[in-house]
Amino acid sequence: MTSPKKFFSRYGFLLFVLSIIIFRFLYSLSQEFWYPNDEDVIQIYLIGLKSFTTHTFPYFGADVVYNASQIPGALQGYLVSIGWYIWKIPEAPYIVLNILLTLSLGFFAWYASKRLPDMSRIFIWLYVFFIPWSICYFTRIINPSYVIPGAIVFFIGIFEIYPSTKKNILPEWLCFYFLGFAILWIMQLHMSWVLLGPFTALAFYYLLWSKDIRRIAGRSISFLAGGITTGILLIPTLTTFGISNGQGKSVSAMAEFHPEHITELFKLLGMYLGYACFDLNRFRALNAADSGRFADLFPWAIPFMYIILITGFAQALWLVICFFRKSKNDPMTRRIANIAIAGFIIFFLSSLFSHIVPVSHAAVLFFPLMVLYALYALREPMKKKWVRIWLYSTFASATIFYIANALDRYQTVSMYKNRDAIVKALDQDNYKLVGLRRYEK
Repeated sequence: MTSPKKFFSRYGFLLFVLSIIIFRFLYSLSQEFWYPNDEDVIQIYLIGLKSFTTHTFPYFGADVVYNASQIPGALQGYLVSIGWYIWKIPEAPYIVLNILLTLSLGFFAWYASKRLPDMSRIFIWLYVFFIPWSICYFTRIINPSYVIPGAIVFFIGIFEIYPSTKKNILPEWLCFYFLGFAILWIMQLHMSWVLLGPFTALAFYYLLWSKDIRRIAGRSISFLAGGITTGILLIPTLTTFGISNGQGKSVSAMAEFHPEHITELFKLLGMYLGYACFDLNRFRALNAADSGRFADLFPWAIPFMYIILITGFAQALWLVICFFRKSKNDPMTRRIANIAIAGFIIFFLSSLFSHIVPVSHAAVLFFPLMVLYALYALREPMKKKWVRIWLYSTFASATIFYIANALDRYQTVSMYKNRDAIVKALDQDNYKLVGLRRYEK
């Protein structure tokens, strides 16, 4: 009989990962659905529900509410609805989303562990799966959540193509396939796909610089193959409607020059850093209107929220310091930092051409870039015992906060506030029992 010690040493890491996956799935079921102040979640859900119950092709994805247009492509609709073709229950989209995120985040954690063999594998997986943006936002049925799998393979491809960051963990042809796949994936989900253009252009610059015709041709074919893989769901929309939706509105009308957004520099920097930090304010600000009610219901969670808040500010400050830090003993951190800085510059410059000042979820595709940068920045501090104790304590505090947050949302805004309406909609093939799409109102 295998002793508990031997069993844990052999299967402990798998049990650890499995426990994270189960926790994330249960948390996702508590996420907002019937949300009175923001209907984005239910609208994304309705894209798939309408396609499934009416047996129609979902030509368009998420709404661009600022000019009443829609993002072209069927990917969003099928990512939401595909689970119902297997199991017709309201939770099916959550199951599919969690499978997508588990595979992509697991791939990213594996890749980061390969790049950082001297860092604890458990810490890396915790960081990737358990920081607030990863669990509090990406487990929602919302289009930026579906962006993350594409963003992960894109930036892994970039890291393995650029000569300064290349580790030869993956073959180069596969990395160019990732770039094409990711761009056409994200293009059908969120307008932020344009932010990937400069990174892609530089990847092809390095390719052309090699002057190896055979290599250039092979990598270009890989890139096109990746684009075709996901872009095939965009073709019916383009051939039927062009880039405008059924009401004649186009997402291209969102591009306007707004130089006044230059004053938002530090706000955007805070958002950008928050993707890789314990960004509590985005998910439950201590000074929010409902903070008193939350404190009355879950007083035991408040001290742990302050621990998370302090850690988040300290992390953000350290990431800024590392932007300017030079280390002869760790040149790779400097190289990753340079790409992270370039990402912020692209994000900031793009904001000058946005109809509105970008909100915090506007550039979540930078999540994998910022998380890898944060892991590199933490390599040196993590060698100190007190830092390890503090960060692991913060993860424990975060777990307590997540439980309180899930209990609160489950009772007030989750799908289970009126699950029966979704059951009836599926049984009667009538999505309108759940709600109407914006353009139908």
